[in-house]
Amino acid sequence: MLVYPLEHELDKPFILRINKIQKPFPAHRHHFLEFSYVISGSGKEIINGKEHKLKRGTFTLLLPYQVHEIWPDNAEGITLYNCNIGIEAFYGPNKLSNGLNEMIFYNDENLPAHVDFSGKDAEKIEGILQDLIQEDREKQPWKDLLFKSKVIELMILFSRKRISLYQNKHIKNEKNNRNYLWKILFYIHNHYMEEISLEKLANKFGISSTYLSTSFKNFFGENIHSFINDIRIKHACGLLAATDKKITDIASEVGFNSYTTFSRVFRQKTGISASEYRNR
Repeated sequence: MLVYPLEHELDKPFILRINKIQKPFPAHRHHFLEFSYVISGSGKEIINGKEHKLKRGTFTLLLPYQVHEIWPDNAEGITLYNCNIGIEAFYGPNKLSNGLNEMIFYNDENLPAHVDFSGKDAEKIEGILQDLIQEDREKQPWKDLLFKSKVIELMILFSRKRISLYQNKHIKNEKNNRNYLWKILFYIHNHYMEEISLEKLANKFGISSTYLSTSFKNFFGENIHSFINDIRIKHACGLLAATDKKITDIASEVGFNSYTTFSRVFRQKTGISASEYRNR
């Protein structure tokens, strides 16, 4: 269900485009964070089994590895802004901000994945998105810096709106009691090239390996071993496409101790061999 190879790999921290979906988009998931904003049309989106309506003004936040699908209501389809943000923007020395991580990943996990903007609020969101599209087309100096600031502004407006709507329903607001799983995910992304095991992660984060195994699989939909291999193969695909490094060297660089294991896992994850992937 993970799109492998991805429809595109992020070669920069952000990708913003306007897409039109005219037929059902089947269930899938990505390595990156994605937010969308509907410009026209209507339909429904299902995220991890929860359905919500899509219409003009619907802003949706899709976290990495969440399964989602989109169903237009009719042949008119749904036109929407889509912004993909590489997970590298949320960990390491170049992450956007601790506050943004707290707001997106460590808040109440029961908060809705979408809100519907209208009136002046919708105009503000649309104005920011239009500015970003125009900025990208004109290739202005310091574009990436402006992009980061505007993306953070959008996330704040979205988060304020959904918290306000949530609190108005008089439901008790709670901290996400599984935020350690996001911390583990960021750790894996930062250390995938090293020797990582379930036991090592459990010891590092102070929880039992059995509990971590169960909770990780329930939350992200696959076991930790398979997840780590997903990350390694993702990076191997990038190296195969962008460099002339030997495949054996790439296998070692992304964390595989055995070329035979790398070859088996690569074919298992992508459906083709590493050499075929490079040739394509």
